[in-house]
Amino acid sequence: MGRRAIVLLVALVLAGLAAWAVWNFMQNVREDATAGQEQVTVFRAGLGGIAEGTEGDILISDFNSNGTLISEGVDQLEDTPPDAIQSEDELRTILTGKVAAGPISENGILTRGQWTEVTVDVRPLAESIGSGNQAITISTSDVQGVNGFVEAGDRINMIITLDIEFDQIPIEGAPTLPPAEGETPEEEAETVVVTYTRYVLQGLNVLAAGRDIRVEEDGDQTGEIDAGDTPPTGEDPATGTEGETEEESGNSTVFTLEVTPDQAERIVYAFENGSIWLTLVPEDFVEVETDGVTIDNLFGGDLEDAIFGE
Repeated sequence: MGRRAIVLLVALVLAGLAAWAVWNFMQNVREDATAGQEQVTVFRAGLGGIAEGTEGDILISDFNSNGTLISEGVDQLEDTPPDAIQSEDELRTILTGKVAAGPISENGILTRGQWTEVTVDVRPLAESIGSGNQAITISTSDVQGVNGFVEAGDRINMIITLDIEFDQIPIEGAPTLPPAEGETPEEEAETVVVTYTRYVLQGLNVLAAGRDIRVEEDGDQTGEIDAGDTPPTGEDPATGTEGETEEESGNSTVFTLEVTPDQAERIVYAFENGSIWLTLVPEDFVEVETDGVTIDNLFGGDLEDAIFGE
């Protein structure tokens, strides 16, 4: 064997020893880092996550066929939620016959608290809408929406405030404004705007407040499922994290209303062009006729006479 061959062989042996030393060092570092950390089996939501109301039976079937809705993996015990599902048997037991109580984000760990039984007969919200009517959803601020006290099954009135150009007021024989001082009749007159407040619709039925659906007299619930055993402490059933309680956050100010097609158009126009306030009315409410309010009658009389006298 030549001298060069011997040198090459020695170099290869030394390189192998160096690689082994590095590998052994990294293994020791990994073992030291994971010492005392127990790994457990976890199940995670697949691509796109899991939507609220998803049936657990569908997820179990997909999992049994090596689908993509749920994936199995491992995680450090200290990093997993205390009620994480940790075995296939537990996964099948928890999900069978239940639905997701809330949305579960992609790659989120599945827990026992995320699943609930359907405790009422659920039917589509559309089935509770009267013949010829429609459902439309509106949103207001807390103050304009009666501070969240409106609930499914209530009735509300809608008040609008909007600015109307004087020449657009649909009144027969409406007077023509005289030209401004120094302005000839041929010149374009200045646009005069009237701010007007009035009920635009009254006695509208509230089908839903947020995701809470009106319960029919026969006990059936329309639309969304019952959340079941919702944690009383404000814990989010989908994430297991603490959140605001109902007392802290109030009810929703997003309302789904039952309306006629004509009312739907008026509601959209009102929200697109004016400021909307809602009022909550009692069960025996009867629609009332009002004249509306402008600056002239805001104080109950003729504002010009009140300020300048007759």
